[in-house]
Amino acid sequence: MGKQLAPHQLAAALSPFDWFAAGNTGNPLIVAPVSAGKSLIMAEIIRRIQEQAPRTRIVSLAHVKELLQQNAQELREHWPEADFGFYCAGLGQKRLHNNITFASIQSVHSKLAAFNRPPQVIIIDECHLISHNDATTYRRFIDACRTINPRLVVLGLTGTPFRSDSGRLDEGADRLFDGVCYEISMRWMIEQGYWCRPVSPKLATRMSVEGVAVSRGDYVASQLEKAVDIDATTQACVRETLQHAAGRKKWLVFTAGVTHAEHVRDAFRAAGVSAEMVTGDTDRAERDAILARYRRGEFTALVNVAVLTTGFNVPDIDCLVFMRPMRSPVLYVQCIGRGVRVTAPVYGMATAEERLVAIAASNKPDCLVLDFGGVVAELGPVDQIEVRKRPATGKAADGTEQVEASPFKRCPSCGGLCATQARYCLSCGYAFATEGLNKKAGDKAIISTDAEPEVYDVFSMKCERHIKRDDIDNDLEGKPLKSPPSLKVTYNTIGGSFYEYICFEHHIYEPGDPKRFAWDKAVQWHKARIPDLKPPISVREALAMGYPSNAPSHITIRREGKYARVIGYEWRKTATPPPPSHFGDEIPF
Repeated sequence: MGKQLAPHQLAAALSPFDWFAAGNTGNPLIVAPVSAGKSLIMAEIIRRIQEQAPRTRIVSLAHVKELLQQNAQELREHWPEADFGFYCAGLGQKRLHNNITFASIQSVHSKLAAFNRPPQVIIIDECHLISHNDATTYRRFIDACRTINPRLVVLGLTGTPFRSDSGRLDEGADRLFDGVCYEISMRWMIEQGYWCRPVSPKLATRMSVEGVAVSRGDYVASQLEKAVDIDATTQACVRETLQHAAGRKKWLVFTAGVTHAEHVRDAFRAAGVSAEMVTGDTDRAERDAILARYRRGEFTALVNVAVLTTGFNVPDIDCLVFMRPMRSPVLYVQCIGRGVRVTAPVYGMATAEERLVAIAASNKPDCLVLDFGGVVAELGPVDQIEVRKRPATGKAADGTEQVEASPFKRCPSCGGLCATQARYCLSCGYAFATEGLNKKAGDKAIISTDAEPEVYDVFSMKCERHIKRDDIDNDLEGKPLKSPPSLKVTYNTIGGSFYEYICFEHHIYEPGDPKRFAWDKAVQWHKARIPDLKPPISVREALAMGYPSNAPSHITIRREGKYARVIGYEWRKTATPPPPSHFGDEIPF
C-alpha cells in the first residue's frame, strides 16, 4: 500500500464507515484542521470505498484547482492504481468517465448528464463554503444528483465546521450535514506536536471599528477599510511589528482592502522591510511570481487582502500580522492556519514528546501573531471558538424568515424563569456568567491554555448527587447505573456559577484503571477540606459530611470555551469547622 497514516488520520478515515455501521444515516462530516492531513485522509477513504465496491462512482469537489491537484496527487502517491480524472476548466481537463472524478464545482455543476453513471459518493473539501441556501451552486448540483440517486452520500471535510452567516454546518432544518463522525481538535494538534504554538504578545496599538456595520457575519468591507486605513495607525502598527518581529523570516500581513494594502506595503518598505502585496486584482502570472519569490525567502513581508487563507501552504511562515479587525470565526481560523504548520518532520516521529522536542529545536519553534485588529479579543482563543446555534425558524405567508424570541431565560440551577438580561436568579441566587467582570476582553489568550486564571469570591456553595443523562431512566426505575454517580459541587460567585464533579464512587475501579484517577482526585479534594476524616465512598456519605460549612472563600478558574474548570481554592483563616460525621471511623478507606 502507499503512505503510512498516523493514528489520528487512520481513525478519521475509518470514521465514515463506523458512522454507517452504527446505524446512522445522512451525510457525515469530518473536522480536521490545517496540517492534520485532510488530503491523505480523503485518499484512504476513497481507496477503501473502491476496494469494497470497485464500481462506486465518486466525485471529489473543491472550489479551486489547487485543492483538486493537491488531493489528486495525494491519492496517486497513496494508491497508484486509482482510476481518476479531472473535470476542471482551470486545468484544461474535462473527464467524466473515471471511477473517481476530481472536479471544480464551477465547472461540473451543470454537467451531470455527461457522467457515464451518476455519482454515488460526493466528497467535498473545505465544505464550510457550502451555504445553507439551497439555491447555491453546490446545493443545486447535490440535489440534482440525489434526484437521480436517492441513496447518494455526501461526505464533508473541513477545519471549520461552521459559517459566520448561518452557524454550524450540521444544525438547522436546511443543513446539508447530519453530524460529525470524527473531529481532530486544534488543541490536540498543538499538544501532540503537529502544530507549532501561536503566541500573541500584548500590543499598544489597537484599530478602532467604531461605527462599522456588520453584514453576513463580518464587518462591511468598504466601511472597515475606511475605518482602519489611517496613516497614523498604519505607522504605529509598522513600528510595533518591527519591534516584536525582529528575527522572524516570513511575515504574512492581513489588511482590509486594496488601498489599505498598498499603504501598508509602502509603510513597510519605507521602514526598511522588503515587502510585496497580492490581492484579488493581482494578475495571475504576477501573483504566481510574487508567491514563488516569497517561498524562496527573497523578501520578508507579504501583504494580502483575503486571498491567502484557504489552501495557501508555506510552512515556514513564522509571523502573522492582523492589520484588520474581523468578526468571522471562519476567516480567523483560516488566517491562523497559515502560521501553525511546522517545519520539523513530525509525521515521521512516534511520540508527542519527540515531535515537541523537534519543533522546539527547529527554525520555527512557534508562530508570532501580532493582533492589531483585536481579533483574539473579539473571537476568543482560536482552539475554543464558540459559534452561535442557528435559531429555530419558520416562514410566514410572504416567505420571510420568522424567529421566535423569548424575553426569558431559564436558570440552570433551579430551573426558574428569569428576565433575559438578569444577572442573578431571584429564586436561588444563581449568578449568570458574565465574561469580562474580572478581565478585560483585550487580555484574551490566543490559545485557551495560555489564558490567565480568574479568581472569584464565593458567596455560596451547594453539594448534590449527580448522575449522567443516559442513566436518569435507570435511576428512576431502580436499575443498575451505567456509570457511578458523583457529587456535584456548585460555587456561586459574582462571575457566575462554577461546577465540580467529585467521583467518590470511583473507588470501585482497580489501581491502574484510568477511571481510578477520578477517585484519587476525590481523595485529594476531601483531604483539603476535612483532613481529619476518612474520605467517603459514596455520594450519600459525602452529602452527610457537611462540606458547604467549610466552603472556600475564593476559587480560581480557567476558561475552557463555554465551560470553566476550577483549578484552585482559598479558605478564610477563620473558617468554621465542619460538623462531625456520624459515620466516624466506620468508613473504610
